[in-house]
Amino acid sequence: MTLPGAPADVPQPPSPAPRLAWPLLTAAGLALAALLLTEGAGGAFGLNLAVWTALYLGVVTWRARREGQPPSPQMPSREGVTLLALAALFGVTFTLWAPTPDLGFLNALALTLCLGLGSAALRFPGLARAGVLDGLGAALSSGLRVIYGLAVLLDRFPWAHLKPASAAPRTWGRVGVGALLTVPLLAVFAPLLAGADASFARALEALLNLNVNFERSISTLGHLIGWLILTGGLVYGALLAARPSLFPPAPRDGRLGLIETGVPLGALALLFTAFAARQLPLLLGGALPGGQTYAAFIREGFGQLMTVALLTAAVLRVAYALSTPDARRRPAFHALNAAVLLPLTVILASAAQRWVLYTQAYGLSETRVLGAAFLVWVTLTLAWLAVTLWRDRASRFAYPALLLGLGTLLVTTALNPAELIARVNIARDLSGVTNAQRTEPQRANAGELLRLGAGAVPVITAHLDVLTDCTSNPGASGVPECIGASSLTRYLRNQYAETRDPRTWTLAYTRARQAALRLPVPTEPVTDPQEDVPVPARR
Repeated sequence: MTLPGAPADVPQPPSPAPRLAWPLLTAAGLALAALLLTEGAGGAFGLNLAVWTALYLGVVTWRARREGQPPSPQMPSREGVTLLALAALFGVTFTLWAPTPDLGFLNALALTLCLGLGSAALRFPGLARAGVLDGLGAALSSGLRVIYGLAVLLDRFPWAHLKPASAAPRTWGRVGVGALLTVPLLAVFAPLLAGADASFARALEALLNLNVNFERSISTLGHLIGWLILTGGLVYGALLAARPSLFPPAPRDGRLGLIETGVPLGALALLFTAFAARQLPLLLGGALPGGQTYAAFIREGFGQLMTVALLTAAVLRVAYALSTPDARRRPAFHALNAAVLLPLTVILASAAQRWVLYTQAYGLSETRVLGAAFLVWVTLTLAWLAVTLWRDRASRFAYPALLLGLGTLLVTTALNPAELIARVNIARDLSGVTNAQRTEPQRANAGELLRLGAGAVPVITAHLDVLTDCTSNPGASGVPECIGASSLTRYLRNQYAETRDPRTWTLAYTRARQAALRLPVPTEPVTDPQEDVPVPARR
């Protein structure tokens, strides 16, 4: 850019960034809303999380539409709005259901990713056509902006406009500005000094004639600063950032020919074909191979096969990126991709069979539900990759694959795995399931079901007689693997009978509370069930 009248060949300094008030005010408003929705809630999330994510989605899309600046478009991008809408849906999952521990972690991770990446792409269309490295760069950049975003918003704020106008009474205007600057200073330093000396805290309370909990004030102030840092980074990426990623775009065209990429792909295809040929008899037989244990063949084997499938998708995508455009369009390149993917379908079928065998032997668990969801996502991703490779559009693979993963996670959460696991395992106990993989009936264990959270409570209370039948588990050491009726009832009432803060309301907890309140109040003294019940190790 050159200044008017300056020679075109003389570089000119860049124009200063415009100073705007609304980004900082937006971040401050969102941080204050987050504080009001979460402070004093004991770190619990429910309705407050859904409300805040929906509020963030509405505010930033409205500001992006209203205040778009060149070179950014006036309309928010479709990809950015889609990801922020998915963030709102993940917020709803914490309101309707009580995700199991591992699933809750994955949902929180997905929520964070959708907020960061959606904010980064809100004013910059093209994420749907971005490669894997470009998408990773945008996601990493959104995380880095949380570190410095608030500082940029403070720097871009038009502080000079706060000084009194020349026509206004100068004395009162200066006093007002001074008072405005004094309040945050006292709000920071007074609680810190009061927390350091109890006598000073009492003197300050007597001076102000206030009953102030300085420890809570310091905690609240720290939470507000934390929310300001988070919202500052998100708002900066959504409304002010010059580009979605801090990193340069990845190169589009590779330099390798068909021979260079064909040799490793051909070797991989031969390896997969040989492995698939040995798996076909096991697939048709549908039983555990002789001399193999479940731990070696199913649990470890399933994870290894899933790793193979995921790495294969990465290898094919990298081979496409490194190949020249001419090599990508040749029929031999398509044949090599097909030679890798076709035997991979047998490998995926083998992984699915191992999951079925393990579930038939031991029932459902959180790990097995997540393993099934991961298998579904990997299968859909590989199918989408095959389509993009065949149509020579693998550069558009990353964004739909991300949406497939997020959608699979949402569907898995909507299935309410806690309730599903409890129902399946209790049904197996009631029917005394035996099969080729399990010759002795399996008992449902209340300790394992309680770990699933509030989602499993209605099923637990409905089958209290089954879970508290403390007979020896066939095939075990004779130790009862269940909880006594009084202990289980007391635990459920203590854990779920209380009313929660309305801000942390969840449908799952409400149903668990209703189920717990229907239980009879135990009269004899009991101990906590988690201390007197030997819970079997997870398989």
